[in-house]
Amino acid sequence: MKFTLAAFAAATLAATAATAVSAPAFAAPSAQPRTEAAAARSVLKPGQTLKAGQALRSPNGRYKLVMQSDGNLVVYRGHSSIWSSHTWVKGSSATMRTDGDLVVGKGGRKYFRTHTDGHKGAYLYLGNDGGAVVRKGRTSLWSSYQWISTLSNGVTLYPYQKVVSQNYVWRLRQEPNGDLALYYYNKLAWHTGTSGHNNATTTMQTDGNLVVRAGGKALWSTRTWHKNTWLAVQNDGNVVVYTGHMQALWDRYHGHH
Repeated sequence: MKFTLAAFAAATLAATAATAVSAPAFAAPSAQPRTEAAAARSVLKPGQTLKAGQALRSPNGRYKLVMQSDGNLVVYRGHSSIWSSHTWVKGSSATMRTDGDLVVGKGGRKYFRTHTDGHKGAYLYLGNDGGAVVRKGRTSLWSSYQWISTLSNGVTLYPYQKVVSQNYVWRLRQEPNGDLALYYYNKLAWHTGTSGHNNATTTMQTDGNLVVRAGGKALWSTRTWHKNTWLAVQNDGNVVVYTGHMQALWDRYHGHH
């Protein structure tokens, strides 16, 4: 069974959780220095980077995409945030890689990515509707309006950290008792059954397997050994391990595919 973004990810203007940290309030956008990326106005070209304090603007001037000093990439309408990468890691930057992937990261670590690699020449465009879009030519590969919350390859959830669906309804949280639990608002909807292991962590490993681990011992996993996987917490409440080509390998309803 395959799962696609079109089937599960409802369009939304809410901020999204792309990394595993608790979400503080958004900071208001500050004045941006004029840089090469900012001078490009609404476009971040292949190989260009938005560093802390830099921004893109929509052609009509109503929207701004800000790389904040707190590590979060945010789309603003005026002073109101309408989308976020939820990457609160100070010192992070946003790079439109030459392989087509938009990445927010720091020092080689990726805290958010659009999974659009393999499309050389793709670029990031901030449109007049406030949508941040990765395009190749006139083809849209990714949009902030259709995206879902992710845990990228190689990222670990530590106790109390969480991934939040873009509509803010679902929260996948690493509990301090060792359980990885999904909540619908504040009601428990699913869990891994790994409680009783204090300070356990959950990692979307680089070998493609999502693993709950404590003291070096694996307590639970999705058994999805595949390169370039990532975890999605979708607006419909499903939790899915995808490949980079959007093939579902595991989901919370059906397990391993």
